[in-house]
Amino acid sequence: MTSQLLFLHSIIRYLIILFALIVSLQSLISFMGKKPLKKSNKAMALVLLICCDIQLLIGLVLYSTKGWLGALTAGGGLMKNPVSRFWAVEHGVGMVIAIVLVHMGYTFLKRKMDDDVKLKRLFWCAFIALAIFVTMTPWEGKQAVGRSNIPTLHE
Repeated sequence: MTSQLLFLHSIIRYLIILFALIVSLQSLISFMGKKPLKKSNKAMALVLLICCDIQLLIGLVLYSTKGWLGALTAGGGLMKNPVSRFWAVEHGVGMVIAIVLVHMGYTFLKRKMDDDVKLKRLFWCAFIALAIFVTMTPWEGKQAVGRSNIPTLHE
């Protein structure tokens, strides 16, 4: 089951990056063009939020089943090993911060404020989250922690 979850987790990363890019561009174009907030802005932000929440749940299951939670509490040389440190600390913390930013961006859309302020805040939240997502993703060429850019299902 872990391999199927890892496959799904690897596929959803592309949806998250795609929707984070769409939300960033949409909100930037609307803000710069002095356009009002549209339903499509909210819809794309909501889709991004839902994808992030699903990804977080899958990630938490993988985190616990892969043993990183135990490695964190066991102590020892975890922080000295770059691979262990990436998986046990950096990847998870970075992604949680990015998901919190996505939630903040969506929350701003529901507040009573001018559309330009909502769009500007949505842009910055989505853009910074996108930067974190891209940085903390274990891309294929990323030294020892990299994984295949095209996920495959291994039984």
